[in-house]
Amino acid sequence: MSSSCFGVTGFCLLLGLLSGGSRVWAEEIPPRIVHQPSDVVVKVGQTATLFCRAEGSPKPTVEWLRNGQPLETAKAEGQLQPMVLSEGSLFFWNAGGGRHGPSHEGVYTCVARNSVGVVISQNASIHLAGKITVKVLLSVL
Repeated sequence: MSSSCFGVTGFCLLLGLLSGGSRVWAEEIPPRIVHQPSDVVVKVGQTATLFCRAEGSPKPTVEWLRNGQPLETAKAEGQLQPMVLSEGSLFFWNAGGGRHGPSHEGVYTCVARNSVGVVISQNASIHLAGKITVKVLLSVL
């Protein structure tokens, strides 16, 4: 029995037969990141969004890591935790922290998964504007 997936990379899965003998095929495609997140610089109290969008079939779910650890996200608006938006991006009500919550500085990674596979985005960082980071280099003569 041969089939065509119309030239798209992926796997075909026979779902069943319709009355009259017609075959119904649903294509399974591993997730892929189509919009990678990038670094963001924020001020204290400022909102921020790390964009991430993934495609695949079935539709991938998106989770986020912060500094390599699973990120706790909000289920509703108005909370201090970031929210995962419907397309997978991560929204922060107050990314810079301050009096109204913790700073969300760190390195973030978007993870998209479906029943066919998992894909990990490039890293993206949230930095606080105006924060001075001093790196000291020591040399021994």
